[in-house]
Amino acid sequence: MKTKKFLSLILAVLMVTTLFAGCTSQTSQPAPAEPDESQTETPAEEPKTDQILKFGATGFGGLFNPIMSDNVYDAYVTDIVFEKLVTNNSNGEMIPSIAEWTLSDDKLTYTFTLKDGIKFSDGSDLTTEDVAFTYETIAHPDYNGPRAYAVSSLVGYEQFHSGASDTFEGIKIIDDKTISFTFGEGLAAPANIESFVYGIMPSDYYAFETWEDFLALNEKPVGSGIMVFDSWEPKQFIKLMKNTNYWDPDNGAKIDGILMSEVPDESILSALQTNQIDFAQISSSAENLEAAQALTNISIANYLGNGYTFMCFNTIKPQLSDVRVRQALMYALDRESFIEAQYGAGLASVGMAPISPSSWAFPDSSELNAYKFDMDKAAQLMDEAGWTMGTDGFRYKDGEKFHVNWLVYTDSSWPGTLSGMAADTWKQLGVELEIELMDFDTVASRTMDAAPGEKNFDIYTMGFSLSIDPDPTGALFDDDAYVAGGFNASGYKNAEAMELVKAGKAEFDTAKRAEIYKEWAKIMNYEIPHVIIAYRSEIWGINSRVKGMDLGTYATWDQSLKNITLE
Repeated sequence: MKTKKFLSLILAVLMVTTLFAGCTSQTSQPAPAEPDESQTETPAEEPKTDQILKFGATGFGGLFNPIMSDNVYDAYVTDIVFEKLVTNNSNGEMIPSIAEWTLSDDKLTYTFTLKDGIKFSDGSDLTTEDVAFTYETIAHPDYNGPRAYAVSSLVGYEQFHSGASDTFEGIKIIDDKTISFTFGEGLAAPANIESFVYGIMPSDYYAFETWEDFLALNEKPVGSGIMVFDSWEPKQFIKLMKNTNYWDPDNGAKIDGILMSEVPDESILSALQTNQIDFAQISSSAENLEAAQALTNISIANYLGNGYTFMCFNTIKPQLSDVRVRQALMYALDRESFIEAQYGAGLASVGMAPISPSSWAFPDSSELNAYKFDMDKAAQLMDEAGWTMGTDGFRYKDGEKFHVNWLVYTDSSWPGTLSGMAADTWKQLGVELEIELMDFDTVASRTMDAAPGEKNFDIYTMGFSLSIDPDPTGALFDDDAYVAGGFNASGYKNAEAMELVKAGKAEFDTAKRAEIYKEWAKIMNYEIPHVIIAYRSEIWGINSRVKGMDLGTYATWDQSLKNITLE
């Protein structure tokens, strides 16, 4: 088996080379995630100025709306243009942003008081009317974004969302500066405060008659943040400029603007070296880290990311509905060799639990199955599931060949590497694997974005960025997120697991919560509707002229933007 394992790695490398030869189709990466590739080979040329911060990345999708954005790159834009009620510090603790808050004794009602003098960039006042509008829009009957969980536990959500009531009972405007949100009985939870981390939109500007009217403003955002949206050219650049009317001038931007240029993954290091960009996330690998450390004009930030890469099985499909089949496919996928080939030692580890290793809720890995590469075990499970090997080298059940398709976006290299390795070892298992290459938007449209019953895939892979709190509500493993625009595309449902999710969310004792999430993680580790492929380190290169940027597991660069200066 050692010989076969080594051969698998060699074949995978050869196949990946073939898969990516000549491919130029690029687009965005989910929220997850690592830098991707793009058709654009150099940053967009813009008027030169020493006080424009230049960011290199790819993956901007054009959903520049705080309640609609569904990837980390669009979220950078919305988090800068808009301001939230609350945010977090570098330790992962929730702190006030534009509002202070109090929590009722029964822990159900959050009352927010806005700071004085907040204005949108167009000069209009930001009041609780705008706060209510933002959250009521998430509850709108036509809402098709990924944030429904932020309001679905509030009193009166179902009545308002269904259109039966024009009033959202759980949201009460007390005065221009004070507003309260009340969660339903029995739904008190420490994670509820994270419902208020989405930017506030001006109700006058975003007022709409039809949902299409609202969506039409996705590329024309207006908020109260320290930058205003200037322009963007898809696949080229996004330009944000200093908000000269910022309501809190002492804490406004110290730089003139930000130019976010589309830069392919393979060009990031050279763009950093030649000062074409000031900072960027570098694809995690030992080779890239060594190359970055050799550059004399940048500093390196290297830390554990708060997220993971994952594989999703469409459990609605008959051939993937049997847990033994899903487990067999995992035993036949050599993730340790994948991590070594893709990342290198010390920059990633095999994923087992849908919780970040940096979280206090991360379970003892000794109690979880790592699905260590074992072709014999994989074959045994396929046999038990009734898929027997035919004379042609493929498995059959009731006369049907075992065939699965895998949607692979080519914006980043790791999905191709992983699927390429699977093409070899799964064929040995008797699986006919069809790899479909496409851009990220197409993958998303056939998986997360599609309605149940219209999700057109067997397997896909992506990266996912986690919230600070380990509560999985609204994310990959939430039964209720199996909707059009929801993050859960697997179709898998488990009542026992959801009861644990609800219990963990409602428990305020951290030690007890950790025990609950450990039991939940065991179920997901066994059932694997989504497989956690790997936990990865994030590597960033920052030009020496950039001062005041803070990066870490719970600190994103945009959070320190007010402190950034350029020499």
